Amino acid sequence: MSTAGYLDVRELIDHNRLTGKQKLSTLVALLCIVVDGLEVIVVGFIAPALKADWGLSTAQLAPAVTSGLVGLALGSFVAGPLGDRFGRKPVILTAVAAFAVITLVTPLAGGVVSFSVLRLLTGFGLGASMPNVAALVAELTPTRHRRALVGLSYAGFPTGAAIGAAVLPFIVAGAGWKVAMLLCGLAAVAIGIAVLFLLAESPRFLASSGRNRATLVRFCNDLEPGSADDTTVFTLGTPTRGRNYPISALFRRGLAPGTIFLWVGFLAVMFTVYLNNTWLPFLFADTGFETGQISLLTTLLQVGGIVGCSMIGLLQERFGPQATLVVTGAVGALMALSIALVPASTTVLAILIFVLGMATNSISTGYTVVSSTFYPTDIRSTGTSWTAGVSRIGSVAGAAVGTALVSLGFSISQVFLLLLVPIAIGALAMAAKGVVYRRRPTAGDDAPHHPPVTAESRPISPAEQS
Repeated sequence: MSTAGYLDVRELIDHNRLTGKQKLSTLVALLCIVVDGLEVIVVGFIAPALKADWGLSTAQLAPAVTSGLVGLALGSFVAGPLGDRFGRKPVILTAVAAFAVITLVTPLAGGVVSFSVLRLLTGFGLGASMPNVAALVAELTPTRHRRALVGLSYAGFPTGAAIGAAVLPFIVAGAGWKVAMLLCGLAAVAIGIAVLFLLAESPRFLASSGRNRATLVRFCNDLEPGSADDTTVFTLGTPTRGRNYPISALFRRGLAPGTIFLWVGFLAVMFTVYLNNTWLPFLFADTGFETGQISLLTTLLQVGGIVGCSMIGLLQERFGPQATLVVTGAVGALMALSIALVPASTTVLAILIFVLGMATNSISTGYTVVSSTFYPTDIRSTGTSWTAGVSRIGSVAGAAVGTALVSLGFSISQVFLLLLVPIAIGALAMAAKGVVYRRRPTAGDDAPHHPPVTAESRPISPAEQS
């Protein structure tokens, strides 16, 4: 680790403790995901107010509910290559700033069309930030803590949703949907300021791209004083390939089966999560629950998600990434079946909803953890963003199917019986990935680490990094 010669950035991170900067960046990453959870759940609580204000039917309200999720998908597809080209932090900061501003002007919408367009743009910003957050945390932290910390940062989604579930029903009832949207926008502004001043850039991106050499030298010396200076040549211990970011790279180097399993399984998982988050408040109200009961049940769904997301990375480290998600999927299926079949007692339902939230939210986080360590550094943002983008198709489908089911008068029991199908698909896809890659490592962080420098993995010299 001396300043003479080469310095492997990955090895330096892996052989040192987490610094205050790494911990603070992980916290800021969690806050970025908090906004996503808050923004997604807000529509479910303001939907009745929108219907009343604009005289809409449930079917006419569908664009307002699904447009933000379409934006999430589009943002996810676009943001990964941008993150691999320009850096994780600039894309995250731009995305957070964009959806903060758009959310603040959303109360000016005068009808479902303008509201839907603004939600589409808001979703685009959210979709651009999330995959880059996962990639940044994965590259900023030691391999031994990577799954746990990516999972912890994604606990921000149910945290934001839980905060929304606890307070939004009362804000909408007391002050209206416009005030609720303004508060969400102000929360995004605060988090954007934190991103600007407190979030670190990925050191592995800096090493592979050759940008901001001084920042990388400071980061290395914070980890291990005297480890880097102006003469240090930074390497990554893995091949540095050409700096173009074709989507076809996700299907090369033995990545094709894993990419397919990730896309199919994550799509099914997000179908479940977003149908729950978008329409459960409405279904509870339609079943006859009062505002306080609806707030309690939807909050418990998200609190369960916080617990599950906080634990899923540690469980994946202990029992394996695929096996953990298969078992968690089985638990989620059992809870969905129980909700469909047991009597509608608030106490029993509260327990089942809590465990369901713990299972389904943690599965979605677990898929993000797997995708963020499955792909190598040079295409990590592209890989995680396209996985997230495809999963957002499931989000849109979940919200749209929820709209149809509610319009057709499906009961909450019938909805949860139908959810057994996507939950099973999510578990089976991860089981299949585990079987295929049991003896077949990839080029990602889960592959054996071989740091020697070859002609293919030529290090970037100080002249190239300046």
